[in-house]
Amino acid sequence: MRNTKLVQFVNEAEPGEKWLAYYRQAIDGYRKWFLQEGEFTRPNYQACHNAIKQYMPEFEALWLSLIELTDADDLDARLLSFYCPAPYASGCSQAVWTKYNPILVRNYDYDLALAEMRILKSRWFETEVIASTDCLWGVLDGMNEHGLAVSLSFGGTRDRGEGFGIPIILRYILEFCKTTEQAIEVLQRIPTHMAYNVTVLDANYIVNTIELHPNNLPQVSHIPLAVNHQGEYELTDYAIFSRSYERKKFLIDKLYDPMINIESFIDSFEYAPLFADNYEQGFGTIYTAIYNPTLKATEFRWPFGVRRYKSFASFEEEAFWVTY
Repeated sequence: MRNTKLVQFVNEAEPGEKWLAYYRQAIDGYRKWFLQEGEFTRPNYQACHNAIKQYMPEFEALWLSLIELTDADDLDARLLSFYCPAPYASGCSQAVWTKYNPILVRNYDYDLALAEMRILKSRWFETEVIASTDCLWGVLDGMNEHGLAVSLSFGGTRDRGEGFGIPIILRYILEFCKTTEQAIEVLQRIPTHMAYNVTVLDANYIVNTIELHPNNLPQVSHIPLAVNHQGEYELTDYAIFSRSYERKKFLIDKLYDPMINIESFIDSFEYAPLFADNYEQGFGTIYTAIYNPTLKATEFRWPFGVRRYKSFASFEEEAFWVTY
């Protein structure tokens, strides 16, 4: 059975009518997710406000403005902070091609019904950002005008702690960081509520992957890839289900194969084991994103050969349907 989803490229410097229209369309689904364990399992308003002031004070005014723009009540204000939210899990494979012209490539694997399908070009503070969105104002993957690119993948364990949803932290990085070093400092400083692997590439071609866990210290490496487990041999049900180990071996083989070029490497994300088509069970590849810090340009790919190229110099709004 095939499904269709609407993809939107949106150009809006600051959260305004376009962002608000999407918020109104999506908020019921987010409320249902936020409340799935009961309202009183989520932090109160003051705890959310205090956490933003402590860890991301630059976001305080933005968060308050989103509350005002949406006329949010207490519940929605707490939701918009994405502090200690409900659990969620995604797949994802990501790697940096490090030869000649380094690029960050990633597959986003998730439940098709829950994917936002929005790529937003914005300038909320002093920096232009192009990013695939999640959590209404967060980032799944993206790049800023300085050539700093980031991407997340689920860490494979459902352990939880006190912290923010990782898409909000990635938004913070793209708004305020210019280098991989600065991004890693943020990831070590701001707590996340679940386990994630974040790969970072900057315009100086510095690559780091950091394994984040709500109850352990972050682990930083120069490994240019991440999938859905942490460490060398952490065996979890999710890692097995998502073929995480198979995907990691495949990526390593591709990165160190002297016979393939950059295009062959990118194309490999459109085939198994990196590409997943288990949409009925909520684990399918939604899109492939390619970030080129040298050109300050991006490419997005969907099934059946649908491709779009966008850059900071040329970013036209459009909307179209994609078939899965």
